[in-house]
Amino acid sequence: MAVALLLCAASGPALAGPTFDWDPAFMWEEGATPTNAPAGTELNIVGLITSFDVPFQDLNANDPTTEYTFYCNGLISDGTTSFGPPSTTFYRTTYTGGAIAIYAGSPRNSAFDPNPPNATVPANYIDGTAILIGVFTGFYTETNNFTLFQTGTGEGTITWTGGTMFDRVLMVGGQPCPGLFTGALTWNPSLLIPGYLFKHAGKGDHNCPTGTQPSTWGRLKTLYR
Repeated sequence: MAVALLLCAASGPALAGPTFDWDPAFMWEEGATPTNAPAGTELNIVGLITSFDVPFQDLNANDPTTEYTFYCNGLISDGTTSFGPPSTTFYRTTYTGGAIAIYAGSPRNSAFDPNPPNATVPANYIDGTAILIGVFTGFYTETNNFTLFQTGTGEGTITWTGGTMFDRVLMVGGQPCPGLFTGALTWNPSLLIPGYLFKHAGKGDHNCPTGTQPSTWGRLKTLYR
């Protein structure tokens, strides 16, 4: 038991927390509804980053000369499944594939114009330099038929693969830290723009484990006194 506790204390992961936040992002998916995304339909997401944290704390999301945006595409629905009784039913859609890219561009020209894709969406979200590029290793949306304000979840895991600031998300040894795309979504008509399926507010987490650190049994015992 002592050895097991020592190993846990020496090598347990530590989460660095959110690296960037957005509010809002909007999603569209031709042929889908909030409760049914037929297999094979493609989910797209455009968003405006509103704040940064470690390891991008030197970037200013409110810089009047630079706009930070992101675009996700290639998320292919596996079909929607439902569970729960008729009065409190959840609808979960998982997606295969997909990519994400974060851009720094000028001028600040993004707008959630109706009925994408159109002349400005996603064009004005990808008209800068890609500072971080990745692929999704999993993604899902979850909705329901009972929440008062029609709210649910949209979340995915990311493997970062490139971009001009790719080196900031690398662990010792050169492997990228795992990324997490997470947040709340709504399909309330009063909050949507024509042609979009969901509005999403969320964050990207930087889930980088710390390296193994040496310890002693005496130091470990002090944690439990």
